[in-house]
Amino acid sequence: MNAFRLGSHTILGAALIAGAATSAWAATCEPEFVRSAQTISLTASEVGDNIRVEANEQLRVRNTAGGECNAFLRLARLSTSNPDPARAFVVASGGQLLDILPSDVSAASSSSDLFVPGIPGGGSSSRAIPLRFSFPAQWGIASGASSETLLVQLIDETGGVFDELVLTVNLNVLPTVEMRIVGATGSDRIARIDLGALNPRIVNRSDPFGLRVWSTSPYTVTFASSNAGALAHTVAADRIDYEMRAAGRRVDLSGGSPSAFGRRTDGLGDFHPLEISVPPFVSQAGDYSDRVTVTVSAG
Repeated sequence: MNAFRLGSHTILGAALIAGAATSAWAATCEPEFVRSAQTISLTASEVGDNIRVEANEQLRVRNTAGGECNAFLRLARLSTSNPDPARAFVVASGGQLLDILPSDVSAASSSSDLFVPGIPGGGSSSRAIPLRFSFPAQWGIASGASSETLLVQLIDETGGVFDELVLTVNLNVLPTVEMRIVGATGSDRIARIDLGALNPRIVNRSDPFGLRVWSTSPYTVTFASSNAGALAHTVAADRIDYEMRAAGRRVDLSGGSPSAFGRRTDGLGDFHPLEISVPPFVSQAGDYSDRVTVTVSAG
């Protein structure tokens, strides 16, 4: 019986020692954020395939107790509205991509918690936690500003919360537009439409071509002819009038008013079919040409 009671006492003593060690660790680890709220802004001034907008932010933390200690960082959404899938941003720190939990009461995932070692103690020194935010700026996204609010928590290994910070993420996409001429020859920003040999006795028509437009907002298209809607002889003063039509409607070639309109496009863009027609004419033989400047403006 005596040996039994001694064994029980030894086990109890070990439990008391372990409890004292845990209490001492907790007493020396009281990490907190240096600031209670921060804001990061990302602006997409350019949109296109494989373009991502990135920005860096640092959250500074310190230990108000003595000595260094460790903690974990966790992100959760506070915004009540559903985030726009086209503006889905991601957060990374170093080589770790962090999951953003749906709410602060959501269960942790395998990628939601970032280990933060070596938080300096004493309250006067702090260390930075680097975060990198990014989102894809691809065609199909709409221009304008949006905002999401995240709750950033410092937690211990059991999920107990040491401190919290409110992080506002502002996303802004500027009105952006891009245009390509389809069905024409040429390179860079100069396209060529070859009407071939014109027959003065009939209506001559160009082969089909058109404009493909991508835009993050409503847009307009204007056409400005260097010769006021005429093909000019390269040597003589002769001119041959012509018409351009967009989707069957006559185009204003003065550049004074838009001849085509569109809304924010999806990833495929909008296609505007164009056609040039030359009615019967009287003019001397030779080479004729005109230059039309096409301007697409995003609203």
